Amino acid sequence: MQDIDTTSTQSLIDRYYQEEKAKREMEQTLATVTTRLDASDLAMLSIIAKRFHKSREEVAQEILSSALVDLFARVDASERKLMARDADEAAKSIANEIAEENGVHSIEFKGGAWGNHDRTVTKLERKKAKLDDEAEAAIEAEVQKRVAAALEAQQSTSDTAEPSDSQQEASEQPAAEETALEEATPEETTPEETTPEVTTAEEAASADTDIQTEDSAEESEPASMFAN
Repeated sequence: MQDIDTTSTQSLIDRYYQEEKAKREMEQTLATVTTRLDASDLAMLSIIAKRFHKSREEVAQEILSSALVDLFARVDASERKLMARDADEAAKSIANEIAEENGVHSIEFKGGAWGNHDRTVTKLERKKAKLDDEAEAAIEAEVQKRVAAALEAQQSTSDTAEPSDSQQEASEQPAAEETALEEATPEETTPEETTPEVTTAEEAASADTDIQTEDSAEESEPASMFAN
């Protein structure tokens, strides 16, 4: 909190002191790491550093720090917690060694950085898992809704089709009964159709009678002649 007797411009000096102290402490705990890069990677590192007015060492340091966090977040959760604990315990010891090399016998080192990273990553994973579960539940609910709508539409179509089928069957039944009745009833013969047959039979009988009469007459004639 800013003091009443201190102006805003004077407070800048306090901030500068704090930044200088933090930078000095950080530099006292920084170790030099020698690495080898191919020409392409070194060229891009130099271009980025030149563009943002930084040294290659500063850019490389920030890149490595960010990459370590990404790698750490990818580790399995059960291993990640143990690795964070081991790294935080080792960090304090390493910081003291680096400080002694830089001529500082006692430093105030705030550890627990990797424990904080672990908690942050765990929180993000839980949030992501919750969102995934909610999305999956929403998809399942949508699928069930569509299936229910399809079944309802199919049932409605079936209910509409059943009366039509019943009406069609009812209209076809009298026609079928009429057809069956016509097939079962024998055809009636008209008098006109039977008269020629009867007439022909009578004519045939009459013709036979005439022939017999003629034959009898012929047989009787010679007998009378001889009788005279």
